[in-house]
Amino acid sequence: MFCPVCESEYEAGVTSCPDDGSELVERLTPENTLHDHSEARFVPLHNIGSPAEAEMVADILQQNGVRAAVQSGGADAFSPLLSSASPGALVLVDERDLDRARELYDSFFGGDITPLTGATEEEEQNDE
Repeated sequence: MFCPVCESEYEAGVTSCPDDGSELVERLTPENTLHDHSEARFVPLHNIGSPAEAEMVADILQQNGVRAAVQSGGADAFSPLLSSASPGALVLVDERDLDRARELYDSFFGGDITPLTGATEEEEQNDE
């Protein structure tokens, strides 16, 4: 059984998604899923202070039914996560989910660009 919203798979006997309450279906099809993968177009949601935080934000969005991805400026998948001087990363969302993603982001973090670790001392001094 599958959730047509978050696309998670569940054991037989489960009838609704414990995450979003949607009624499960026997198989996922373009007609019964919230997201049609072939039509996905990602747009920027927010630039986050660090790539690791951006990944965590994208994970929170995905857990709430929003298709999200992270784009960073590193040369490979690991360099932005390992660099303390990283310029940050852009959280991208499916444009069909943009309003929901903004609502979720604002309810969790407001306008904070370092939502999970907080601003650095230098950033806080610049804001004063």
